[in-house]
Amino acid sequence: RKMTATTRPIWRAWALTGRRCPWRQYLLLARQAMRLAPRGGDTEAMGDDRFADLLTHARELERRDIDVAARLDVAAGLLLRVDDVRARAGRVRASLAAIPREVEQVKQAEREALNRESEAQRELADAGRRLEGVGHSRRAGEEAKARAERAVRRATIASTDASVTVARMRERLQELAGDEVALRAEGNGLVVEAREVASEVAEIPRLSDSGRTTPGDELDAIEEWASRAHAALFVVRGGLENERERIVLEASTMAAAALGEQVAGSSVTLVRKRLEESLSGS
Repeated sequence: RKMTATTRPIWRAWALTGRRCPWRQYLLLARQAMRLAPRGGDTEAMGDDRFADLLTHARELERRDIDVAARLDVAAGLLLRVDDVRARAGRVRASLAAIPREVEQVKQAEREALNRESEAQRELADAGRRLEGVGHSRRAGEEAKARAERAVRRATIASTDASVTVARMRERLQELAGDEVALRAEGNGLVVEAREVASEVAEIPRLSDSGRTTPGDELDAIEEWASRAHAALFVVRGGLENERERIVLEASTMAAAALGEQVAGSSVTLVRKRLEESLSGS
């Protein structure tokens, strides 16, 4: 693995990718660099035709890089959409599952408030009668009247509080009913959206069969489909990222061999521009 002036840029190109250069890949790139390298390290010794061939190859690499980048954007965008559908389906499913339990809790609270209201109204009626009796009695003192009045106030407050609670619980039941309708409508919309996304996912090249399935009509089926589609798209995206890295590495290696220098940025477009500048200046 002796490093030479010709092969040193190869290691630099790999270093820019942040990955370790496999030995076999290094040998292939090194042989290519040796074929492309001008004798004596003088780029002027390279014929215009040979440089033009390199420029043509650089343009082809740039075209491939743009194509792979576009497919990578599509796969990444679909991956985000699949994940969004899965997250919303999970949220809607969990919210719908929680509604019956909350409805039962609210109904229980309403029943308890109704009982308190009935009891408070009975106490209020009793307190009212006692206060009326004390008021008509000449023997009753001021303290007895004050106690009767306090009992009336307590019963009134308890009855009012219970009535407010009953009204609030009934209002909450109406809200829950509305929430359920809205959630079911959102779930139906997710079924349609999931099918639309699935049709786009199925058109992705190199996608495994598990990612080409059609989502079902239930929310849990949508979540299962989204999990499979996510895994398949993740593999496709990783493959495209690796392919783009190989294209960038090939362009950087070619530029390093042809120009005797490492092109800053390791971009295929920069490599093509640098070769055009070198050809126009020769």
